[in-house]
Amino acid sequence: MDAGSVKIVQQLIAMGSGSLLQYVSESSPYSADPAQAAIQRLLAIAHEERDEVARLTRLMQKMRERPPKIGSYPSHFTTMNFVTLDYLVPKLITEHEKEVAQISVALSQLDDEDAQKTVQTYLDMKRRHLEVLKDLVSSKPPAAAA
Repeated sequence: MDAGSVKIVQQLIAMGSGSLLQYVSESSPYSADPAQAAIQRLLAIAHEERDEVARLTRLMQKMRERPPKIGSYPSHFTTMNFVTLDYLVPKLITEHEKEVAQISVALSQLDDEDAQKTVQTYLDMKRRHLEVLKDLVSSKPPAAAA
């Protein structure tokens, strides 16, 4: 894998590991739904994204390249503890839209075929998850009239 591709994949690993969705999966979002269905959907996509980042990391290892050091989450994420899904999901959608755009640009810059395939899979998953997040907003029951 060429140096440019290594740097791109390292950036994607860092982005995916430190995303708002990953932070939220470790915090406690609130949902009025007693079955917690929406939260369970969020956790499921967070786990799938974590697994895809692990695939990117394994690609780096296969190519005998060093994965990036993963730091802590951005400090502004700490305001996302114990928030409602109504507040949280639009922020997740905004972040996912930015990530999809960044991954698309990164994919176009990759020369390594294995990296292209792995990043394309990652991009497809992120696009699918963006639709799931949008569905969470659109499937929200209307608020009761006062």
